[in-house]
Amino acid sequence: MIRLFIFSLLAIVLALWVTLYLGFPADPGYLLIAFGNYTFETSLFALLVAAIFLYTAFRLFLILFDWINPLHLLAAGRELNLQRKAKARSNSVEGLLCLARGNWQSSLKFLKKGMSDKDATSINYLAAAYAAFQLGQRDTWIELLEEAEQRFPTARSTINYVKAQLHYQSGQLEQSLAVLEELKKNALNDGNLLSLLKEVYVQLDDWQHLEELLPSLEKNKILDAEDLARVQKRIFMEKLYDSFNNAREGNTDSLDELKKLWKKAPAEFHEDEKVVTHYADLLMQLQEDQDAAKVLETALSRTWNSKLVRLYGAKEYGTSAQQLLVAENWLKTNPADSELLLSLGRICMRNQLWGKAREYYEASIKIAPSAEAYGELGRLLKHLGEIEASETYLKSYGDLMGAQLPELPMPKPDQTTH
Repeated sequence: MIRLFIFSLLAIVLALWVTLYLGFPADPGYLLIAFGNYTFETSLFALLVAAIFLYTAFRLFLILFDWINPLHLLAAGRELNLQRKAKARSNSVEGLLCLARGNWQSSLKFLKKGMSDKDATSINYLAAAYAAFQLGQRDTWIELLEEAEQRFPTARSTINYVKAQLHYQSGQLEQSLAVLEELKKNALNDGNLLSLLKEVYVQLDDWQHLEELLPSLEKNKILDAEDLARVQKRIFMEKLYDSFNNAREGNTDSLDELKKLWKKAPAEFHEDEKVVTHYADLLMQLQEDQDAAKVLETALSRTWNSKLVRLYGAKEYGTSAQQLLVAENWLKTNPADSELLLSLGRICMRNQLWGKAREYYEASIKIAPSAEAYGELGRLLKHLGEIEASETYLKSYGDLMGAQLPELPMPKPDQTTH
């Protein structure tokens, strides 16, 4: 543009020089223009100078207009706006990168800067809230999520889910539950929500509501068959415990309710080691020893379980003679089970069959040495007066220490071995 102006100026100077050289000052000429009642007259020289002046003024106007063109100003404004947005996006991206690296403080700073742009998204707030959570700034992340909920109402469900997650991870289970219960009203089949709600119920020991939630968990395949069975088992065990607590307070109806609950339980629970052990222990605490023994006998008659056999021999159920008959009958089909042999030894001790007890202990050690078998045989021999042999077995018991022996009747020094 400047070169064009200089070229025009040179052309004007050249034209003036040619005009003067040809003698216009001496004879400027004459021009008359008539139009209706109007006439215009001037010299050719004056007309030439006026034309040159107007042309120059017009060129200068065009240059000035091009320089202050409003369209150029608008374009410059748009460019500045794009640069500002790019900077805001850069802050958001930088904040997310810091978040991925675990640099929580820098992430929070950059994400907050990115929020100042009108095009900021809910991601800025969610990511910033998580960074604040990692920094332990509880008030900050709650404030950020509340602001996000107001600014982005369409993302309210996601924002509240994150809020529930952070409450849960902070150990604020009641607050997390309140948010989840509200979300559940409008999101009955949200898998993530149901999964988190399940965890909150478990942490709060709210088994009743968890049981009510099971159909939704199963329908939405939140739990596989194994997990579902585990949760159902836990709920049942908690029901047993609730009835036990009521019965322990002297409510006889609750004891009946406890036994009815067991009778109505799925068949697999009557064979499950943990469930049977739990129920038998509750009965023992309620002085229902014989019922506890029958529960163990029924479970073992259906499915053999060495741990239940150990429990059967470790407790005093008040039916030692009957237990001995039952256990020796099991020995016919399980002759090499060391746990059964150990239990038989203990049952014989309760029946004061010292020699028979010794044989069972020795057989148990021969098949699978255990600390309990060594300990039982060692203390039996000690009471029988066989000190040297007793010390040998008790030393092995000490080397394999890790089991506490139950209280059992012991022979008197003057008793002979049966």
